[in-house]
Amino acid sequence: MSDKRMVKRFSAVVRVSHWMYAVSFITLGLTGYLLYGSALDWMIPLFGSQEGAMVVHRVAAVFLIIAVVLPLLMRPREVAAWLSEVFNFTSADVAFLKAFPAKFIGVKVEVPPQGFYNGGEKINSIIQIVCGLGLITSGLFLWLAAVPPLIMYPLHALLMAIAVASAIGHVYLALLNPVSNEAIRGMIAGDISEKYMKENHGRWYQEVFKARKGGGA
Repeated sequence: MSDKRMVKRFSAVVRVSHWMYAVSFITLGLTGYLLYGSALDWMIPLFGSQEGAMVVHRVAAVFLIIAVVLPLLMRPREVAAWLSEVFNFTSADVAFLKAFPAKFIGVKVEVPPQGFYNGGEKINSIIQIVCGLGLITSGLFLWLAAVPPLIMYPLHALLMAIAVASAIGHVYLALLNPVSNEAIRGMIAGDISEKYMKENHGRWYQEVFKARKGGGA
């Protein structure tokens, strides 16, 4: 019966911020690409013109910044806990990353009990933090013409390419991978099955969740 129970994973603020960031990120990627490549030129009429696409790009950038600032203002402790954990790599995280290729193709393998975030989630978080801050900074420089575009355009494009590659893997693992696709519920409904948390975040489950419940299962 305990496997039927649900465990709280993410607050409403964090979930709203995540999806606001995701929609803004996709919009920025599509509209930004119109500056660099021609494969998506068929989309330009959807925005009226290339200039219209750039207006949408800037609006999406504002929403992406809001998505970053919102949890900092409303759930600072949750953000602090996230940052503290993702930048603290353990031997269990290293073991997870060694087993990750098998997990990526849907093969279940045994790994040491993971914390609230596993090794793969930590790597993705670090990539998105670094690239996100870099994109916001370089984007603001370009918007305000504070530095020559010749310097910032390549950096902006490189950071976006890295972030997109990481995001594609993140989406695949969250939606399609049979080993990890249950995790998406946590970012939609806010909770996840106790069974999933035991199997995939066992250290957090034992040290934090059960401690909160007074040791009860």
